[in-house]
Amino acid sequence: MEGELAIYISAAPELDQECELVGQLLAEIPRSRRWRIRRTPAAGEPGNPDLVGLASSQFYLILIASDIYAPVGVEAGRAQREHVPFFAYRKMSAVPSPATSHFVYHCGIEWQPYQAPEEFVRDFELRLIEQLVQGTPGYGLQVSDVEDLVARLAALKEPAAYREPEARRGAGRGGVILEV
Repeated sequence: MEGELAIYISAAPELDQECELVGQLLAEIPRSRRWRIRRTPAAGEPGNPDLVGLASSQFYLILIASDIYAPVGVEAGRAQREHVPFFAYRKMSAVPSPATSHFVYHCGIEWQPYQAPEEFVRDFELRLIEQLVQGTPGYGLQVSDVEDLVARLAALKEPAAYREPEARRGAGRGGVILEV
């Protein structure tokens, strides 16, 4: 379809929250384009990755936490060989398995560390927008989309534009939301 951008996400099920945040982010940028999101097959699905879909994607995102999940290694290798623009994130708050440690240190990928899903998605948004703006006109974005992306990028780079999420303080099992 004309007007479509595609991203392939390699991630284990333990990173579903991060993948959900990516989906929410892509729904916002750019508005004139539709996104197709492909992902590593989930447990119980056929284990073969969509390598044709990966090769035709404009972007590749790999997320690693405590364990490497098959076929993430195959997908990462294919994305590197196909020269798909690459985003790689490693969740530092997760204790890596021996297989994950081996993969992280021997795969030739430059990892962006993060602690919390919100930290990841903020950094990913910034890097993705930079890639979209730098890759124009190759991504077929409208001038208004590029202008919106440039404005959003400038806002993201403002130190006051981002506030750390508040630490949770015990309302997780119920509470009252008070008017401010």
